[in-house]
Amino acid sequence: MLQRDSKRVHFNMYVVIVLTIVLGVVFYRGFDKFNWLVALFFTALSIFLKESVVNVDERSDMSLGITVILPMIYLCGATPAMLISASKGIYDGLRYKKSWQRTMFNSAQFALSTLLAGITIEYLASLWGETGIGGVLAMSVATIVYMFFNKGLVARIGAVRRGIPWRTEMAARLGTGFYSHVTSGFIGILFTFFIMSYGYWGMIVFSALVVNLSTLLKAAADVHVERGQRKKLQEELVIDEMTGAYNFRYLNNWLNDPSETELALLFMDIDDFAIFNNTYGHAEGDKVLRLLVEKIKESIRSEDQVIRYGGDEFVVFLHGMDAEGARQVADRIMDNLATVSNPRWKEPLTVSLGIAAMPQHTRDKRQLLLFADQAMYQAKEFGKNNAKMWNIAKDPA
Repeated sequence: MLQRDSKRVHFNMYVVIVLTIVLGVVFYRGFDKFNWLVALFFTALSIFLKESVVNVDERSDMSLGITVILPMIYLCGATPAMLISASKGIYDGLRYKKSWQRTMFNSAQFALSTLLAGITIEYLASLWGETGIGGVLAMSVATIVYMFFNKGLVARIGAVRRGIPWRTEMAARLGTGFYSHVTSGFIGILFTFFIMSYGYWGMIVFSALVVNLSTLLKAAADVHVERGQRKKLQEELVIDEMTGAYNFRYLNNWLNDPSETELALLFMDIDDFAIFNNTYGHAEGDKVLRLLVEKIKESIRSEDQVIRYGGDEFVVFLHGMDAEGARQVADRIMDNLATVSNPRWKEPLTVSLGIAAMPQHTRDKRQLLLFADQAMYQAKEFGKNNAKMWNIAKDPA
């Protein structure tokens, strides 16, 4: 299976390579504008921007690589620009020791995207003009053409490799870096107009600006990626692996946070869970815990949290809610649990809940947790499968 998929991937790569060569010959535009110094300049700039790419994830990235495409076409012509773009792919393959098929494919897709952008701007500029609104529109369409084929060809290979629809892969590859590519294309339009106005000096000055912008973008993207990874790690530290609820560490962090907030707290315990485990086994007990968290999440809002306090005890934060509102949520949880049935379980799945609210009952977080816990025990004493609100008159303390 893997060998067959590999053959399909290579076949699609070969198709792109051959198509690029054929279209390059058919739409050959000559070297009338070619200048070795300018070509070397854009080659170096393209490679620099390629090295400055920041991978946001496996499929999407952020860069200013598109910035040089339109100026390169304007100064060198479509065919030389195509070859310069191809050299970027060759450099990338040699630099990172990629296979020759991957290297040639990258070179081909860069070259083909540049050629199609060049043909587009050549045709539209003849209709709308090279300057003014017409020029802006022509360059904008050419930029879109470059982006579409640049990402689309790579997405095609990725889709074949993963066995998924092309559209799905394309959406994933645009991903977070979409606005980066749009911004890069817009800067490329400004770059081209700057060269039209100031010639080679404009090219040098604006290139310096692009280099600085690329450096800043890379730094900002690195920070963004690092924050995302740190947030993911922090979330993993406070998530109960088995149930997907928050764990006691999350609750402890909340208890030690001095900030005050208005919320209601549910403290719940599964009725006769020890007997259930002894009767049906711990594997079935784990299923019950996961099912309970699922039903709780169905009963609360997206901004509320479910926390596994320990064993079969759970805490629920209901933000901005008073005790009466929390009572309605508790009833909803019990109603949702009443719909659960399993042919292996003889007894229904029920819980006992305690309710306390802040600042209605206390302003102290630890005391709030204690009050809800005491109310839960009152619910147990009352006969289980019910919810009790904390009441100072019935405080066992």
